[in-house]
Amino acid sequence: MEITADMAGALVLPAISQASNHSLVERAQCGCGTSFRQLVEPHLEMLHRIAYRACGQTELAEDAVQETLTLAYERLGQYRPEAPFKSFLAAVAVRRAKTLLRSEARRRVREGKSHPAANLTGPEESLVGDQVANHLRDALLKMPSKRREVVLLRLDAGLSYREIADARGMSEGSARVLVHMGLKQIKELITKETESLR
Repeated sequence: MEITADMAGALVLPAISQASNHSLVERAQCGCGTSFRQLVEPHLEMLHRIAYRACGQTELAEDAVQETLTLAYERLGQYRPEAPFKSFLAAVAVRRAKTLLRSEARRRVREGKSHPAANLTGPEESLVGDQVANHLRDALLKMPSKRREVVLLRLDAGLSYREIADARGMSEGSARVLVHMGLKQIKELITKETESLR
């Protein structure tokens, strides 16, 4: 069956006039969610296309559209009624998609710089690794909370003693002592546990 011009015309959403747009914008600015939905619904497909073309990733594009809608709602006061609402939304979508793409690129660089976990080759090594992780977790849970926090800041976050001291509101010397005591406690508990397995 061939689609005729009459049939195709029935599939097209009716265009919202500029006057109608202005009225919807005013109501949306007053908090009317229905008016905002009526403003953006005709443009959702376009927003998805723009976001996908700008960032090239489906997930980022979806995030960009969501954030575009949030930002557009927050920035309705900046919309100039003489301009088409479509161009207002499109401009926000392009900026948002590019921002998310830059953020994603920075995240990948950070992840690339982090040290990957050691590749365990067999089930035995995997079991040993799981056991060590469980012993470490148990050792951390047995520590006083202040000591556990500074050990985690040192081991997981890689903070210096000065940074730990600043973050926890203590002297650098106190941070050093707490980290030392925590690492000593972990070593003792893990040594005790591994000896009991032999």
